[in-house]
Order: sequence, then structure tokens, then C-alpha cells
Amino acid sequence: MTKQTRWLDDDEQDLWRMLLDSMRKIDRGMEDSLLYGSDLSLADFSILVPLSEADGQALRLRDLCKNLGWDRSRASHQVNRMLKRGLVTKGKCAGDARGVLIELTNEGRRRLERAAPAHVESVRRLVFDHLSDADRAGLRRFCEGVLAVDNIPGQPGFVPDARLGEKVE
Repeated sequence: MTKQTRWLDDDEQDLWRMLLDSMRKIDRGMEDSLLYGSDLSLADFSILVPLSEADGQALRLRDLCKNLGWDRSRASHQVNRMLKRGLVTKGKCAGDARGVLIELTNEGRRRLERAAPAHVESVRRLVFDHLSDADRAGLRRFCEGVLAVDNIPGQPGFVPDARLGEKVE
């Protein structure tokens, strides 16, 4: 059975590259505005937000990983960097000696509160100021579609599919 590659046409290729450039600009803008205003990285901020919203401002490491879509190694390394700076603490979970509990510190909360206004303004300037209500609805449908895609290599439950091509060894 021959696999048929569904190549992008010129318009799709242009839009795809524009989407990649836009995502990079948003990521860089978020990173730079956080570093400038609060000396927090986007990764720091990504961890501080769910901790600040959690009951007791603490989460199990596995729940934090699930919340962020990060693997345990990435989250552990980031948490350890934040631990050294006094933004979080790390301890054992009550009733489960194997579980790791990550908790927001007063310093972490203070830095998050200082960073939030400038971060929100950056999100507005980079994303929402350019969107009409109809654009927002279309973007929401697009994101819902992307998030509904499954069967991705490296993700739980992946099943090889001929449309994904051959795995490179």
C-alpha cells in the first residue's frame, strides 16, 4: 500500500509559517515581558499560576505536570530552579510518602502578583487587541479542533498510523 502525502498548497504553507512565526512572537513576548517586569521566566509563571489557584496553594507534582502538559523531568528541573530562588517549596505528600507536593511560597505569590498586570497587558497587545468577536469565535473553534486531535507520537495511547509516515531510526 502506497502512502499518499497530503502536501500543503501555497496558501496553507504561507498560513502555517505565519502561525509558527506568531506563536514564536507570542512566546518571546510573554517571556520578555515577564523577565522585564518581575524577573520571572514564562516557565516560572506557568508553575506559579496553577499553584496560586489550587486549594492550599499546593499541588502534587504529578497533578502539576498534567495541568501544564509537561513530563515529570521537565517539571522537576523547573521546580528545583524555583526552589533555589524561594518561589516554591517541595515536600512529601501527607499519606503518600512517594508523592511530591509543590507549594507556593510568600515570595512566589508576591512575584506572581507583581508580574500579573504586565503579563495580562502583553497578552492583550499580542493577541486580543487584534481580534474581533467573530475572530475570537473562529480562533476558539480552531483551538478546540487542535486540542481534540489525538494519536500523536509521544503521547499516551499513540497508535502508529500510515498517514504519519515512517518512523526515522
